[in-house]
Amino acid sequence: MTATTSLSDKKMGIKDFIYAGVFGAIYIVLVLIIMIGSSAISPILYFIAPLIVGLVCSTVYMYCMLKVHKFGTALIFGVLFTVTACYQSLYAIFFSLAAALTAELILFLGNYKSQKMYLLSFAFFNLNMSAPTILLLFNYERFMSLAEKHRGFAYAQSIAKLALNGKIWYAILCCAVIGGIGGAFITKNLVKKYFEKNEAV
Repeated sequence: MTATTSLSDKKMGIKDFIYAGVFGAIYIVLVLIIMIGSSAISPILYFIAPLIVGLVCSTVYMYCMLKVHKFGTALIFGVLFTVTACYQSLYAIFFSLAAALTAELILFLGNYKSQKMYLLSFAFFNLNMSAPTILLLFNYERFMSLAEKHRGFAYAQSIAKLALNGKIWYAILCCAVIGGIGGAFITKNLVKKYFEKNEAV
C-alpha cells in the first residue's frame, strides 16, 4: 500500500485545513490579480481571464491537491472562490460550487491516486472561472448595471459592444475549458513526478 493510498482514506485534520486554506488564499490572490489587472487593461482581456487563470494558477491548485489528497480540499478552494467572486448572483454561486464539487468527486472517484483524475479535476475546477460572468446569460441588464457601478459608464459601454447581449458568456466558458485543459497539461509533469516519488517509497 502506497503512502498516497493510506492517506487518502483519512479525514482532513486541522493541519490539512490550514494547508488547504493557505494555498486556497494564494490561489484567490492570483485570480484577483489576473481578473482585476486584465479588466483594467481591456474588456477583451477580462473576458479571456478564465484562460489566463487556468494556465497561471493550475500549479497552486495541483500542488495543494497532491499534498493533502483528502476529500474536501477542492471544495475549500471552490468555497473561497465562490465567496470572493460570485456573491452577487445565485446563478454564479450554484455554478461555481457545482464546478468545485465535480472536481472533488473526480478526485474521489480516482481514490486520490489516479494521475488522470487529478488532471481531469483541474480541467473541471477551472470552469468556475466563468461563474462570475454568468449573469451575462441570465440577467444581462443587471450585469451591465453592476459593471457601470463598479467601473464607470464608459467601461460598461465598451463591455456592451463586445457582449453580444450576453452571448459572449459562451466564449468565456470556452476560455475556462481551454484554460483548464491547458493548466492540466502544465501540471502533468508535477503529477507524474509526485506519483513516481510515492511509488518508490
